[in-house]
Amino acid sequence: MRSLEFQKLEVGDIDYLDEDFCPENVLLALKDCDGNKAPGSDDLNLNFIKGKWASIEEDFLNFLKEFHKDGLIIKHLNRNFLALIPKIHNPTYLSDYRPISLVGALYKLLIKVLANRLKKVMNGIKGVTQMAFVKGRQIMDSFVIANEIIHSWKKDSEWGLVVN
Repeated sequence: MRSLEFQKLEVGDIDYLDEDFCPENVLLALKDCDGNKAPGSDDLNLNFIKGKWASIEEDFLNFLKEFHKDGLIIKHLNRNFLALIPKIHNPTYLSDYRPISLVGALYKLLIKVLANRLKKVMNGIKGVTQMAFVKGRQIMDSFVIANEIIHSWKKDSEWGLVVN
């Protein structure tokens, strides 16, 4: 483990992550959210937030300031409900249901704002082989690549080791 070198954020990236939330970036995040999703534990969907933004913008920005200062969110804000929607008529098994997690709109917006902020610095710290959480790559790609390597070994009568 000592020989592994992990990527580190540049000082400018750290400063960027530590900046206060600006209203323009919050509004961009809100506009980028799909507002037609089912309402969550707060009974709101993002179309409601978008429609009432002029009225609630100041309160939401104050919420973000408190979050930034304390690193804490209001108790139960990240609470969600799990709804099981039947896939078939007369479901018997749990696999006969489609789970849907209903997360509150304010929490979704907070997460979107944070995700957008992280996206801007991720390129500097992601590994060349990282598949998850990288735009344009899918985690399934790693399985396909591993399968291709094993197939190549077999075809060429080569030895290899797969560690799980």
